[in-house]
Amino acid sequence: MPSLEPVPWSAVFPNDHPVEVEIGPGRGEMLLAAAAASPAVNFFAIERAPRAADDITRLAARRALANVRVIAADARCVVARLVQEGSVSAYHIYFPDPWPKRRHARRRLMEADFPAALARTLVPGGTLHLATDLRPLLESFAHRLVAAGLASVPGSTPPPSRPTTAFERKYARAGTHYLRFRRSSGGSKGGSGSLAADC
Repeated sequence: MPSLEPVPWSAVFPNDHPVEVEIGPGRGEMLLAAAAASPAVNFFAIERAPRAADDITRLAARRALANVRVIAADARCVVARLVQEGSVSAYHIYFPDPWPKRRHARRRLMEADFPAALARTLVPGGTLHLATDLRPLLESFAHRLVAAGLASVPGSTPPPSRPTTAFERKYARAGTHYLRFRRSSGGSKGGSGSLAADC
């Protein structure tokens, strides 16, 4: 596999606006709403399913949202290998699939060095938004993110621009669990964040 070098955001967006990344945008409800509400922010989404990524791209074009880019790829690889250190102002991870079966272990989002890669690529003071309908999953993710050097923000509430998604309406009947994390101004404990996953 050829070596991959980090890609500057200036090669993705034609401006120097801050960049927020959503991992697993699904149908794109949050991504498109946030992009419409904040035209001075660039929104980059990483979606595993190519068809879903294409659908969101078409919707963004139809709504003339020039601040949206979507790729179909493994987020673990993209963040670890292609995102520059200290370049993301916020990550959004909403309702990640826990992949509970043993044969799905290779697809679990917070395994290996991925939390360290998230921490390393956030700007100092940058934030990570995490929401799920599964409290044990939230607690597991939180433990790994804190171990990677991110600090949990007490009393956090979801961003006001985040809509209730179709998935949330269908599955989060017992409520949505939300946490926010912040990278300290002094940096993080994150290492190289290199992963074996292919992009």
